[in-house]
Amino acid sequence: MQRLGVKKEFNFWDILGTYGVFITFFVLFVGNSIFTKNFLSMTTVQNILSQCTTPVLLGIGMTVVIATSGINISVGSVMAMCAMVAAKLIKEGMFVQGMAAGLILALLCGALTGYIIIKFDIQPMIVSLAMMFVLRGVAKLLNDGKNMRPGNSALNSFFYETVAGIPVRTVIWFVCALALFILISKTRFGICIESFGDNSRAARIAGINIVAVIVACYMICNVMAYVAGVIEMGYSSIVDPGNMGLTKEMDAIAATVLGGTSIDGGKPHIWGTVCGAMVLQMISIMVNMNNVPSSYAKIIKAAIIILAIYFQGMKKNN
Repeated sequence: MQRLGVKKEFNFWDILGTYGVFITFFVLFVGNSIFTKNFLSMTTVQNILSQCTTPVLLGIGMTVVIATSGINISVGSVMAMCAMVAAKLIKEGMFVQGMAAGLILALLCGALTGYIIIKFDIQPMIVSLAMMFVLRGVAKLLNDGKNMRPGNSALNSFFYETVAGIPVRTVIWFVCALALFILISKTRFGICIESFGDNSRAARIAGINIVAVIVACYMICNVMAYVAGVIEMGYSSIVDPGNMGLTKEMDAIAATVLGGTSIDGGKPHIWGTVCGAMVLQMISIMVNMNNVPSSYAKIIKAAIIILAIYFQGMKKNN
């Protein structure tokens, strides 16, 4: 901890590790504004803001988990299963019950995942991997592997609306990010997350209820996945149990790492993750608008992620 009255020494790697994603966003935005035709059009801006909805929601949830030095690769399956349950009930005319059922399932699955991890000291990767397969299987069994249409036109049209020119989907992920930021930065819960991520042994000695903290983190992560699933269900008017959320956990992890949250745990950077998701989406749109094969977007994303991890390592070692 920095002593009062002592000025912290400037550290180049610390700046890159924490603010590199914002610098990257600025460079990409300015570069595309100059070299990519029609990049600054309202349509392009709206596309970036709306198409990064799922990566942002999954990313900010993943940020909370990764800050505890954990990981949750079941979020894509949570999207599919909870959306499928909600869709089945909504199709039967039970809108409120369907939305509530999906949310409760997300919370229960998150609580179970977190409890098993912390109570039985099992690697988060193993537990969430098992949950990923189980929940994906349940999602398929609910409708014999077939797609499900909730059949609610009001829900569908809602996610196509805009608020002052801003897509509703963008408003939702912004509100969720703001709520999580306030929760983490203004409450004791955020301190507990960072303490456990920095030194789990010290957190236990300090009397922090680590079981409650870890369970809550995985529950929050799953709630964000549920919200993402509802948005995709409403926007596309269909739930594909086999493909909804498939590999989306990788985008979430990438956005989190790019946003400055250390994979070793510690301080969660919510707005960094949001910016990281937007950077990844901007790369995809940049490649598409310049008629470059989409494979190059994946290569560019991989290179940026590797650099982000390298900068984090340099920040830690310096």
